[in-house]
Amino acid sequence: MEKFKTFCLSIFCAALLMSSCSQQPQLYKKEFDETESKKYAKQFIEGLKGPTYQGSPEEHFLIEEAKIFDPTFSDIYREMGASRVKRGVNTEAIKKYAKAVSLDPESWQGYRGYLYLYFYRDYDNAIKDFDELDALTPNFVDYPQSENIDFMRGIAYMMKKDYPRAQEYFKKFFEHESKSGDLNYIESRAFMYYGITYFETGDLEKALEKFDLGIKHNKNADLFYWKAKTMKALHRKQSGIIKYLEISKELLSQGYNSRRPYVEEFYQTYIEDIEELGNSIKV
Repeated sequence: MEKFKTFCLSIFCAALLMSSCSQQPQLYKKEFDETESKKYAKQFIEGLKGPTYQGSPEEHFLIEEAKIFDPTFSDIYREMGASRVKRGVNTEAIKKYAKAVSLDPESWQGYRGYLYLYFYRDYDNAIKDFDELDALTPNFVDYPQSENIDFMRGIAYMMKKDYPRAQEYFKKFFEHESKSGDLNYIESRAFMYYGITYFETGDLEKALEKFDLGIKHNKNADLFYWKAKTMKALHRKQSGIIKYLEISKELLSQGYNSRRPYVEEFYQTYIEDIEELGNSIKV
């Protein structure tokens, strides 16, 4: 009899719970309207800023959930591409970025150009992406991955050995960045690359002018190395050249040189470069 009472009480509690739940708003549902789906997809991607790591199972779960809610959300594919880039899965990475660009070119075409430039060394495709992004945003200087688009175009043309075109874009970059009247925040490699274009075309005095301007605003091993290299080409005093190489070596040992995570920087200076130039002077 006691067991029967307990059974009846259980049935009553279950019925009461089901009745209570039926009067509450639905907490879970299978169908969401477009606005809700886009909102939840965005929330999943924003959740990646938490304790998840790019390429981790946790990140993969959040990305896949976002994709279920809104497969047209471009940020999803950009996030998929980012982790693959950093792990060297290059073929898959560029496919993901291509998808992001197809969905939102204004947001991601410059980022893909950045990848073509720094990670793939594909200068033609980098320039194509930068040019097309520029056309999408007239009268505006874009900063994909926080880098001035004209600066990156200058690098791409420099690496193609089209030095006059590179100089055009470096000039545009400096004119824009100089509007504040302060060159101290401009990266040393901008001065270095601009100078290298003149060094490679044989305008050594102009090259030296750019390196000296960079040194004035940013003490860096690369700039002192290129200053010494240019001075040697100009047949300047050996003592001065050795002095600047020593400064370059010291700055390099302290970490004051251009470098980039995941890939080598363009014209990155190594201790072997400094020593080789020094030995060539002493001969």
